Amino acid sequence: MTRKVIATLVGALSLAACAPDSSNAAPVAVELANDRVTLGSAEIAAGRVVFEIENESADLVHEVEVFAGGTEGAVLSVSNSVADTAGLDLVDEVEDIVPGSSTSLTVDLEPGTYLVMCNLPDHYGNGMWAYLTVTGD
Repeated sequence: MTRKVIATLVGALSLAACAPDSSNAAPVAVELANDRVTLGSAEIAAGRVVFEIENESADLVHEVEVFAGGTEGAVLSVSNSVADTAGLDLVDEVEDIVPGSSTSLTVDLEPGTYLVMCNLPDHYGNGMWAYLTVTGD
């Protein structure tokens, strides 16, 4: 092999080694129904987390948004049929989860309180939210 090919292979392997590894991530089941978000765990350790999301609804598309900065048990105000998330920080989201389907979302979470919700019109107001507590390393 030429030096250029070897250098390219070494560079590619180095990048692969730096890629996020979700194999050690803590799984958290997220079940979506038309009136609830149910988490498989209400408290987990800080670090990489894989939300394993299933839309159990027979007729509605949902989304999952993960926000940092919430207060356990606090109910957000609703305006124009969606929750007011001012003051919260969006960590990540998955949109367009069709009825009967499943997907996943991998995020790195620091200790704190997180709000997991569907904020499509009227969904939050119908109870599609849950709090997750992330404990220290």
